[in-house]
Amino acid sequence: MPNVQLDGAEPQPLAAKQYTISSEEAGQKLRPFLIHTFHNVLVRADTIALLRQKRVRVNDQIVLDTHVLQLGDRVQVNIDALHSIKSRLRGLEVEVKYTEPGLVVLSKAPGINKRTVEWAAAAIEVTRDKYEGVVPECDALVPWIAVNEVEKGMRMLVILVNSGERQTAMLEHVDGGRVIFTIFAVCHGKVDENVFAQTSMADLAKQTHELTIDNTSPDYGLWFKYNHLRPDIFDFISAQVTLVTQSSTVGHLSLVQAAIPYTTSPSLVLRRFMFELDYPIAGSQNHTRPLTNHKDKGTLQAFVRAEFPSLVSNNIVVVREDVPPKLLNVCAREAKFFDRRKEQARVEMEKFSASDSALDMDLTKGGVPAAYVSGRKEFCEFVFHVTPDTLIPRPSTETLVDTTVEFVNKRSDCETINIMDLGTGSGCILLSVLLRTANSRGVGIDISIPALSVALSNNNLHKLTHRAEFVHASFETFTVDPHVVSCGPFDFIACNPPYVSATRASRMRASMENEPMLALVADNGGYQAYRDIHTALADACVLARDGCIAFEIGKGMENGVRSIFGDWVEVNAVRDSQGVLRVLVFRKDLQETS
Repeated sequence: MPNVQLDGAEPQPLAAKQYTISSEEAGQKLRPFLIHTFHNVLVRADTIALLRQKRVRVNDQIVLDTHVLQLGDRVQVNIDALHSIKSRLRGLEVEVKYTEPGLVVLSKAPGINKRTVEWAAAAIEVTRDKYEGVVPECDALVPWIAVNEVEKGMRMLVILVNSGERQTAMLEHVDGGRVIFTIFAVCHGKVDENVFAQTSMADLAKQTHELTIDNTSPDYGLWFKYNHLRPDIFDFISAQVTLVTQSSTVGHLSLVQAAIPYTTSPSLVLRRFMFELDYPIAGSQNHTRPLTNHKDKGTLQAFVRAEFPSLVSNNIVVVREDVPPKLLNVCAREAKFFDRRKEQARVEMEKFSASDSALDMDLTKGGVPAAYVSGRKEFCEFVFHVTPDTLIPRPSTETLVDTTVEFVNKRSDCETINIMDLGTGSGCILLSVLLRTANSRGVGIDISIPALSVALSNNNLHKLTHRAEFVHASFETFTVDPHVVSCGPFDFIACNPPYVSATRASRMRASMENEPMLALVADNGGYQAYRDIHTALADACVLARDGCIAFEIGKGMENGVRSIFGDWVEVNAVRDSQGVLRVLVFRKDLQETS
């Protein structure tokens, strides 16, 4: 066989591979068979080159690439080991950013997994001009060891070493805080830099514990232990906001830069950290939140800087690469869409009544609701704390409170009336009812932990902690939640669910951008929450036998809600101060349940 001479290396023989065609492979043409068989070793063009160079034989004969393989045929292929390694490397989007004896830093593109990047480090080593030794076959290379975790869907830097001893040395530097990774991430919301300095790990743990409905400890400890992280790692993150842009789908996006020591999994740590701060990274992994226009396109973060001590000198190595255009392009696109729809939203707003619950609020000159600026809003003649995590109470919603109070007053002979506020938000509906009635107590339920935090604050503000409590649950699960069930049965459920349709919301983003979409927008034309609640109550016992549920509804939605609750009895329909039908009250059909 001919030899291939490497500079400074021994002559390399061509490696002969032989395959016997199975019944599953019989009937294929030679060319597609080779392309499929060698896809992990050679790129398509080099596989075709083997045929042109007559390095492929079938049953010891040179044949055309259109030759049809038969059962039992022997296919012999002569491959240049070095050439096959270089060929495969050409098909990988990896780049050497730094190298020293036994260590290399590679930049990898999304789509490349840990196994591949570890193979690439070994392959780069044997293709160096000064490599000494026999080049192994492509699939026989001994992979290097990735020091930091490799995420397939992320553009990132990877530190790799060629021995367990070097891996141990690097991990000692990691544990000592001497290895620092920097990540850029696109996050939901308008991130306030002060939150990084003012929020500690203890604060997050305390907040989560206060809102745990079953009084068990949150999963913090288990999460840190499972991922081999020190429990105070969040306190060592150094983060800053480099860009904030408006978005037509989520209000704002922020580009955050974070330096993270003490871990080989910086991406995992940053995802959880931003999630706990309620500014989740845009993506589809755990502890991220999808971005409507960029679903199924990976997580919008990039690992762009690594700082670590050299293993062969006393120097500190700093490896950098630019922020990927993808992250900047996402922000630019969202800003462009926002500007395009802003004028459309203003025109659309004029078509709807000023009293409609999606629009009923005052704005400052900067477009931010005045209630969010002051942190307070008057509702039913009481003042409540509000934040961007909660809806701003509307005058139209006072109709729901009035309806609930009327129900309680009609049962003044009862010792205690048990009220549920389903989708409580700031707690203003439940607390207003309790403040206006002496013989009532209640439970507020919401899926948003930040909103429940505001409700707890309002509960303390109005000194109602002995009559009201707040529970974390959803429309789908509240009837089977042990804590909710133990507080029942309830005489009356007041519910102001999300009921703005996605279609309408897309035309009104400018008017709603500051408020939580989860509390405003619902699927199925705005009716999904009503459907979920109807399903949850079907066989549940949380509502007393003669209990009622009252819904706030959007303008013109009465027939749709009546249809959903067609197997219940409608006992009241109440209009708001503008004459719009705003509240429907239902009771289960006692004849059907008897």
